[in-house]
Amino acid sequence: MKSLAKHTIASLAIVATLVLGTPALAMATSTTPTTTTTIVAKTTVITTLKQYRAALKLYRAELKVINLGFVSAVDTAKMNLSTSLDAARNSSERISARATYRFAITEATVARSNALTLLGKAPVKPKPTTTTTF
Repeated sequence: MKSLAKHTIASLAIVATLVLGTPALAMATSTTPTTTTTIVAKTTVITTLKQYRAALKLYRAELKVINLGFVSAVDTAKMNLSTSLDAARNSSERISARATYRFAITEATVARSNALTLLGKAPVKPKPTTTTTF
């Protein structure tokens, strides 16, 4: 059941990355899971309101995908919990089911947090340029 939740989270993250064109990212890990390298593309400077609106629209769409992925992972974890509790025959199986549920929620929260970190801050509205004529 843990595997299903992990696969769901991973597939949603991949879809979000490919569909919405999030910053290019290369993750390289060695044999130890604690060593990671992240490469993030440069952000463009927004100078017009048209660029700002487009960037804000993209940012909100990416944020929506991240949040939907989190909600989906939580719903999957709840479904797995109810299925496991229905099938549990003793207290140790129920304890194990709840521990698996808490682990899945923690994993979903960490995945959402990492995705929000990679997404970064919302685009900043450009300041209007003032021109004076004499």
